[in-house]
Amino acid sequence: MPLYQRLLDLLRSQIESGRYSVGDQLPTEHAMRTSFGVSRSTVRNALRALTDEGLIRPTPGVGTVVIRSRPPVQPSLLRGFTEDFARRGVPTQARVISAQIVDPPSQVRDRLELLPEEQVLHLVRLRLVSGAPLALMDNFVPASLGIGPEEDFTGPLYELIERNHKYYITYGRDAIGAATVRPEAASVLELPIGSPVLTIKRTAFIGYDRPIEYVEAIVRPDHYEYNVTLLRGKDAS
Repeated sequence: MPLYQRLLDLLRSQIESGRYSVGDQLPTEHAMRTSFGVSRSTVRNALRALTDEGLIRPTPGVGTVVIRSRPPVQPSLLRGFTEDFARRGVPTQARVISAQIVDPPSQVRDRLELLPEEQVLHLVRLRLVSGAPLALMDNFVPASLGIGPEEDFTGPLYELIERNHKYYITYGRDAIGAATVRPEAASVLELPIGSPVLTIKRTAFIGYDRPIEYVEAIVRPDHYEYNVTLLRGKDAS
């Protein structure tokens, strides 16, 4: 295991256990180097990872401050469409309609927490099951991740992000609704205009709170069922 990973795991456990609480300042880089006998790059790599996970924030003039002690949610297992159907033993295919670097719409910019000048990879795909249209998907990924429009998007997007680019998705937030299909989507999904469809809007995150992908999917309800397991806690009323 790399030295920075060991330091990362130690600091994370100290934060999650309450050794360092929200608002506390971590030891300085120099103090960590002396205490743990590691290099400056090892300390900085560990701190960078904790920052990406949303646990700490470097604050000029103050130091490195703990801003969260644990993930905001305890997520269920997150799968993409391809992974979900593969688990059921049903093969899927993806037809790429377009892939390009663009300026994102304001809603997408907000969901991905992008700066005004940042662009995204906009990917439009038709997902098919046994040759029949299942879902029309609009995926948005920050261009800063280095995922270009020339890549092969016929497979699972999450797998591509994780395997090829080493960003590991930890959880997602879904908003599920119902709508009537508009003409442009109806022709692609082979549905009569105005047919009922399922809509899924998902933001996927790496670490504890860094958004990495946003997708809007229009899904044929006759080909897809969304299952959720809910737990009733002691404080339910």
